[in-house]
Amino acid sequence: MKGAGLDATAEDPANQHGSGGGSMSVREVVVGMIEEYARHLGHVDLLRERIDGRPGQ
Repeated sequence: MKGAGLDATAEDPANQHGSGGGSMSVREVVVGMIEEYARHLGHVDLLRERIDGRPGQ
């Protein structure tokens, strides 16, 4: 079964997800989630480095 893929879009009229009130693709949502996850991992790495002194990799 073949789905719509990452270019499928949905409307975001209330601008709850940063679309400016327009449509967003699944690709935009996934990339945004990856960016946010990476940002938080960086913060956790900085905290861990302050605790044990080992530099991040």
